[in-house]
Amino acid sequence: MKAHIYINGIHALPPQLKKDKSLKSEIVENPYDLRERMKDETIAEKIIVAFLPFLEVRHYELYMHLQKTTPNLKIFFIVSELSSNMRIRLRADNNFIVMWKTEETSLVKNIHKYLDGKAVESRQDRREHATSKGLLSPSKLPLGQNKGFQPILGGSFENLSPHGTCMKIQAPFYEHKDFVNLTYQNKEGDFVSLEGQVRWSKWNKETATQELGVQFLSSVIV
Repeated sequence: MKAHIYINGIHALPPQLKKDKSLKSEIVENPYDLRERMKDETIAEKIIVAFLPFLEVRHYELYMHLQKTTPNLKIFFIVSELSSNMRIRLRADNNFIVMWKTEETSLVKNIHKYLDGKAVESRQDRREHATSKGLLSPSKLPLGQNKGFQPILGGSFENLSPHGTCMKIQAPFYEHKDFVNLTYQNKEGDFVSLEGQVRWSKWNKETATQELGVQFLSSVIV
């Protein structure tokens, strides 16, 4: 039998779930009706997707009680914001999956990833798609000595969060653990300069770009 998806917190099925015929999806508007709707023990996999504008501990306790007492059930939260207590909980608990509203288009992909037994990453911070370009250069701070010549390069952001970004540049000059400086223009039109460290890098042969995961050395407002 197909995996059964129970949608809570919205009034209509997301288009991507309507299109995927390998999943059976239904809306359950009242979360207290979920237990009754999930009684069918012949369903091999059950997933609740809870859309919440704000996730706090009381929501977590309600849904996690369902997960603990219902066989083969997994909870996906799609949120616009997390309480500070839930951010702490997210760092310590991997029994539930948090996706940000900005990641909603990846919902079906992440459901299939979970059903295939693969890990689905929960992020503590919302990631915004950034349309502005940026400049990448060696760090201005005496944190460590990068290797080799590293020029100032223009690049594009794939996404941007308060604690980091994924950036694409046109040449493979930066490596894992290198300290860098990023300069870009924010939504208000102000130029922002940030110090960060490369946490991962890979060369994309198809686009001839180096992709860098950069962790900022201090939290910023994007």
